[in-house]
Amino acid sequence: MPRTPLNSDDKIIETGETLEKKLGREITATDIHKAFEGKGNYARIRRVWEDHLATKDEEQPQAAQLPEDTQEQISKAVTALEASMETIVRGQIARMTEQNVRQFALRERDYAMLEAEHAKKVQALEEEIVYLTDCLDKLEAEKVVTYVDAPDDAPAQPEASEPAPAAAALAAGRKLPNRPLKKTRPAARKMALSLPPVPKKSPSPTSKPS
Repeated sequence: MPRTPLNSDDKIIETGETLEKKLGREITATDIHKAFEGKGNYARIRRVWEDHLATKDEEQPQAAQLPEDTQEQISKAVTALEASMETIVRGQIARMTEQNVRQFALRERDYAMLEAEHAKKVQALEEEIVYLTDCLDKLEAEKVVTYVDAPDDAPAQPEASEPAPAAAALAAGRKLPNRPLKKTRPAARKMALSLPPVPKKSPSPTSKPS
């Protein structure tokens, strides 16, 4: 005798439909096998469930067709909706493109202004460098003329003559009025006093006439 299956066909189908209502989706043979806690022949469960689904699709009545005028109106409405959506999308794309172009133009203008400002600063610095270089060249040229190309026979500055001792003494006396001046004698008189007296010459004898 053939072995009685653990799960009958009706039980497999009933379990599958219950799972469809509970889970709200299509059920597979694996779901049914899990509901049986892995008991029963999996190949048989799949065969029974797939045969049930095939039979169910055949028994399901075909959808009723709409009248031609209704279908035509629906088609026109769908076409108009597609055209309207296309127009809206194109308008949005055009606005976004225009906005991006405007922002890009503003950025280019800002960059141009900033570049012009930096160019002016660079030009001012270059002019200042040229001016300072000219000043440095002039200073170096003046140094060369003063210390290198000066004539050797330039008149020397006269040196200050030293004051005489008597003048220095008088000047010192004037500076210090409370100090008595030291009297000095002429050097020639001192020499005259120190010399010995000159002897007198005796008169020569005169010859008498014969």
